[in-house]
Amino acid sequence: MARVPGRDNRIAIPVMVLCLGVVGALVWFAIPGMPMVLAWAGGTAGNAATMLAATPTPRAVVADGLDVAATDCRELYPDDLWNELTWTSDAILNQSTGASATAATDLVAALAPTAARTCAWTDSAGQSVVTTFATVADDAAGIAEAALRGQGFACTTTDGTLSCTADTAAGDEHQAVHGALWVTTVAGSWYPEDYDDRIAVHLWQ
Repeated sequence: MARVPGRDNRIAIPVMVLCLGVVGALVWFAIPGMPMVLAWAGGTAGNAATMLAATPTPRAVVADGLDVAATDCRELYPDDLWNELTWTSDAILNQSTGASATAATDLVAALAPTAARTCAWTDSAGQSVVTTFATVADDAAGIAEAALRGQGFACTTTDGTLSCTADTAAGDEHQAVHGALWVTTVAGSWYPEDYDDRIAVHLWQ
């Protein structure tokens, strides 16, 4: 073996032996604590899994028997959409228990809502987006689809939610029926991105 200049085996070998001895001693002293370390790691992982499993799933508002007439508009909107609307310059919210502003007046008579909460957003430029949450019969989706298609609405059903849209005399209309809740939105030159989808996810998923 070639000799490295400046290396003295008389010093290097004892130092290497000493280092190995120190490492061996550390391992020896660490062995009794290994079961505790493994138990702690296992417990931490188990707690994390338990916490993830306990994370609540989004609540289905309709299934909870939502009383729309007694519910504030704030509870009917997801946080991100509510913030977007309230931070819009000059936006004003007017709440009422009035009927939907839909041009499909025959549908209102057919569904005969027993309670309603209307959230009307307007700004100084005259733009508006008005949404009415109404309580109807559990089988209202079938009646609504037949009536809306007959008035030129385009309809689809996804995950149990009937969604219909059309341009009407009232404005850009978006209708949704899921179970006993009927949501009507009439947009007048103001329709936030994915407005209906975000409300639907908040209410039913």
